[in-house]
Amino acid sequence: MITIVHGSDSISSRKYFLSQKDEKSITFDAESLNPVELNQSLQGSGLFGVSSKIFIENLFTRKGTKSITAVGEILTDNKEAVIFIWADKEIGVKILSSFPKFEFQNFKIPQNIWSFLDGIRPDNPLNVSSFHKTLNETDPEIIFTMIIRQFRLLLGLSESSNNNIDEIKRLAPWQKSKLVRQASLFGVDKLKQIYKMLYKIDKSQKTGKSPLTLVQDIDILMLEI
Repeated sequence: MITIVHGSDSISSRKYFLSQKDEKSITFDAESLNPVELNQSLQGSGLFGVSSKIFIENLFTRKGTKSITAVGEILTDNKEAVIFIWADKEIGVKILSSFPKFEFQNFKIPQNIWSFLDGIRPDNPLNVSSFHKTLNETDPEIIFTMIIRQFRLLLGLSESSNNNIDEIKRLAPWQKSKLVRQASLFGVDKLKQIYKMLYKIDKSQKTGKSPLTLVQDIDILMLEI
């Protein structure tokens, strides 16, 4: 059985992917994949013997996609194996046409996050309350990641260099116009200031140097915006 673990909520999909591992699991990085080793592991003749589960990462990155055909052929010949393949984005069915039968575990970002992000305004007392409503359905780590993304886009669209940012190039016209309107409420200087604040929060949380929880740090950020 092959399970594709993917979706816009990459944090939750990653947690699920890792939670499926056991002590006999073997993980392969598709960007440096040796097809022979993968095939041997599936057949139980590899260096680590029989594995109950095989995990494959980075198969849908630019470098990893070179291995899709080889992986598809190997998995077609080993239909009884338990395989988990993780992607940090949503994967379309057409991309997987070379694979045997598979299942999807699709982790989508809850809709209320988008409403919260689009509603962030300077000096808006509702920023905090809207953030806490979003917390009812989403982990703070996911919300924080999306806040960073939102302000990266807002800042990118406010500067002349925005045409060089791939993420902005992929936006639909209606998405761009909405973000441009939101960015105009802040101005470039304010957006740069907020982005620096986000960087400091991210760094202090990851290094364990912040005396506050992530929720408390976001609360303060929302108040200072």
